[in-house]
Amino acid sequence: MTEQELKQLNYQQLKKLVTDKGHVFFNAGNYNLNFIWLRLSDKITNYFTDVLHVAYKENNVEKVLSLPATTKPGIKGSIDSPITYEGVTGTAIICPGQYRASWSFIDSYYEFSKYPYFRQVKGINYWRDGDKDLLVDEIQEQSSKLFGTHWHRMSNKGATGFPINNWSLGCCGSEEPYFCKLLPITREAVKKWGNLFTGTFISTYK
Repeated sequence: MTEQELKQLNYQQLKKLVTDKGHVFFNAGNYNLNFIWLRLSDKITNYFTDVLHVAYKENNVEKVLSLPATTKPGIKGSIDSPITYEGVTGTAIICPGQYRASWSFIDSYYEFSKYPYFRQVKGINYWRDGDKDLLVDEIQEQSSKLFGTHWHRMSNKGATGFPINNWSLGCCGSEEPYFCKLLPITREAVKKWGNLFTGTFISTYK
């Protein structure tokens, strides 16, 4: 598929993509949200060149919310300034995989980023990329780590078109006008299923 086609996948196509990878797709009931992060390229561009699809049902009708997003760190203050953690130098990049119940929805305008967000609460797998070549390098894997890679807004309210930079040091998210679209369906999901969410990360360029 082309990148444009991958950005426009429907519910059934996403279900097949996820299950073909051996992952679980949540198909039962309304607002049982599937957060599917597609890494469309290994290029670290400092912009929102990936896509987040949220597949779910509303009144038993299949729905998909698709947002421009990033699964990769920004450059200034992140990729260009790799840190050393547990003896490994590099910026954290989430490895492809499905991480069950690993993010908790925090519906607060007073905590992290002064905006509702999804806080990482379980360990997941990372690569530590430290060579600054602006490509995702699958090196220095660290497994089952809790590095605080949250899902959150990555711009000021109403702002679009700006570089990611240190809005992401490995976190995932979208610019605020897009990210805010997650809030109503997430609040409905919390009422029915609780506030823990699974993230499925798929690299489509391989």
